Amino acid sequence: LWNTGQILPLQEISNICHNYSGSGRPILVLADAAQSAGSLPLNLAETGVDFYAFTGHKWFCGPAGVGALYIRPEIFNLLNPTFIGWRGINIDEKGQPIDFKNNGEKFEVATSSYPQYEGLRAAISVHNHWGNAEQRYQQICQLSEYLWQDLSKISAINCLKNSPPKSGLVSFTVDSSMSHKSIVNKLEKQGFLLRTLRDPDCIRACVHYFTLPDEIEQLIKAISLIVSQ
Repeated sequence: LWNTGQILPLQEISNICHNYSGSGRPILVLADAAQSAGSLPLNLAETGVDFYAFTGHKWFCGPAGVGALYIRPEIFNLLNPTFIGWRGINIDEKGQPIDFKNNGEKFEVATSSYPQYEGLRAAISVHNHWGNAEQRYQQICQLSEYLWQDLSKISAINCLKNSPPKSGLVSFTVDSSMSHKSIVNKLEKQGFLLRTLRDPDCIRACVHYFTLPDEIEQLIKAISLIVSQ
């Protein structure tokens, strides 16, 4: 989840939806994976999810404006494009459209920003060079637990999760006369980029595998000084 970092049991959710017969039609599952891809180790075939949509500029640290959509192969032919362009159709020798292409090109329309695609490809390559998806995920969890533990030691801080996060998102509230927005603004002036959330009303920090323990310690120190004022 984008606000608390809670990991949802996607495989169980998919199974429940696929096995539900009350509507007389299969219930298809779409996962908004903006906070998952590049963070969690994924085997989409095992999850049974029908669609998995994600952006490349968050945990993959790629260029903004590029993302991807996974479609479970068994239901690929159930979908038709909303917009149709020359890249997504097969044509005959006379240049007349015949049918849709039977791969991901089916959903392409016309000109794309190829440099951005290469930017995302290069970003993923950098991550894979550091370690595989499972290794990166374990490092994220280790560092987010470090942050969560130190935040929990500050009396004015209340972490939203009562156990170490299983993702890189650490959300918390602050018992202070200052608003969460004011606290985030003060931290930003010191070089720490956190953000506020409306629902629930809290502050969220993001920890990646390349975050340094020293950086976490500096953040904790900065927060402690602000909330003690």
